[in-house]
Amino acid sequence: MRGFAFVLMLGLAFSLHAAQEKGVSKVETTFKRYLETPHPKGPSKTDAYDPVVSAKMNRARQARLSILAELKAFPKETVFAARRVLFEQAGPKQRREIVGMLGDRIHTRECAELLHDVIQDVRGPGDEHAALYEELVRTSAVHGLRMMGRRTDRSGGKRIRRRPDFEPKVHGLLPYMISAANDKAERVRVSALYALAGSREPAAVAELQNRLKDQSEKIRLRAACFLTEYQNAAGLSEMREALNRIRKIELEDDFSHYGRIEMLLASFERITGESFGKIPPNPTLSSFLDSGERERYKELLDTWHTWWTWKPETN
Repeated sequence: MRGFAFVLMLGLAFSLHAAQEKGVSKVETTFKRYLETPHPKGPSKTDAYDPVVSAKMNRARQARLSILAELKAFPKETVFAARRVLFEQAGPKQRREIVGMLGDRIHTRECAELLHDVIQDVRGPGDEHAALYEELVRTSAVHGLRMMGRRTDRSGGKRIRRRPDFEPKVHGLLPYMISAANDKAERVRVSALYALAGSREPAAVAELQNRLKDQSEKIRLRAACFLTEYQNAAGLSEMREALNRIRKIELEDDFSHYGRIEMLLASFERITGESFGKIPPNPTLSSFLDSGERERYKELLDTWHTWWTWKPETN
């Protein structure tokens, strides 16, 4: 009987090893196919829009992403193989797509460790284009950590909670998020703030408050707004300064500010309990900018400015 059990265990071990070997081989072959799939060169900044070139680039991108999607079936082997591919073989654009796949599809401790290593791997490319993609690589890695470590599902500038809070897929990622919040690149720090806010960790509050001293106005404002989700008013003065800055901008000439305005207005409501009517949808999410919505944003900004002016106990 013992001999039979030993043989059975040996057979199972052999089958498992064979399956792992097959998985490793499949992953290596898939990565090779991906690396050999072309990245068509896009138009330069001075070139006119060419729909033919654009369509060609989109088809090639979809082909590359379809190949990477195959790796989801082999999470352990993929993470193992991806380390060598990311640090030794892939270029900046490829690194961004691979990191994006890992963060979206493989939510394991091993994958989180790899993404953290990617964030720490701050490279100094020789040209501006490559430098931008290296920032995007680290930004994608932070987003992946956010998806693994979040306890809340909030969307839009208003940060509306779409379902009850839940347990994260991977615990203990807060130190990685804090490290990313100190990255040299602004876009990486912005992504880290979203990760910190979504973690719902009490210790995240301290780092969000640290970001109120950031050299970037964009970082300081987001940190202040995210703090209101914890009913923390430490960033109120920064929010009020941002209100004064934004009111001086001609909104019709700079639509990128609408997202910032939406977040600021929702944060004022959250921390004060006051409301001056519905905040309209962010016009930048629509192909048609409604002039009424634009005027409504301006009206709300002016109303909040007046409200703060006549509230002496908070001045």
